[in-house]
Amino acid sequence: MAPAPRLPLFLVLTNVRIAALWPPVHEYSFARYDGAATTGVERAELDRAAREIIDYFGNDEELLDIEVTVDGEQAPLFSEREVLHMRDVKWLMQATFRVHEIAFAVLVVYVTVALVRRRGQAVAQVAGLLRVAGVLTVVLLGVAAAAVLVGFDDLFRQFHVISFANDLWKLSPARDHLIQMYPRGFWFDVTLAVGLVSALEGALLAAAGHAYLVFAQRERRRTPGLQAAEA
Repeated sequence: MAPAPRLPLFLVLTNVRIAALWPPVHEYSFARYDGAATTGVERAELDRAAREIIDYFGNDEELLDIEVTVDGEQAPLFSEREVLHMRDVKWLMQATFRVHEIAFAVLVVYVTVALVRRRGQAVAQVAGLLRVAGVLTVVLLGVAAAAVLVGFDDLFRQFHVISFANDLWKLSPARDHLIQMYPRGFWFDVTLAVGLVSALEGALLAAAGHAYLVFAQRERRRTPGLQAAEA
């Protein structure tokens, strides 16, 4: 795949990774959707559980084992079904992280090769890539945002059907803490935030690339011998 399409993927996966591993994102859900009242678990315990979930995504433990204090007694936060679903989520997250790292490596290799092979023209080549890929990012994520706004529930369901080989993800908001901690509204908010931030990053990169190319073109016009020297 050409480097330009890899940049939108890299930006989106970067922001997905941040959303998954940054505690304030989890805490936003508990505050915005009143996780303590919904789960019956104190907010401090939910915040601690979120940090343990984040650690779980990066450790070697097969199953997530979190206990919380409820009415002065220790109890498992999640049911067996939720724990097994989180095992599937962990696999998906780790696969996502690997794809993110591969996309980053491809971009680094592209820039390195450009610097070695093109030398004086390398910066212009990279700037051109940023301009094209940035615009592509904005266009793709604009279409995706429209689809999310129109039919988020259907898209969210299809994502689970495609991503998981079982129906463990079908949880009950009435009894399952996992979906009480991270309700549908939270996923809608995060999906839009990831898309909007990624599109903004793409727009900034496109603007930076375009600005450099305009600047370089003006410099070449002012210095006729510059283009020959760069070649």
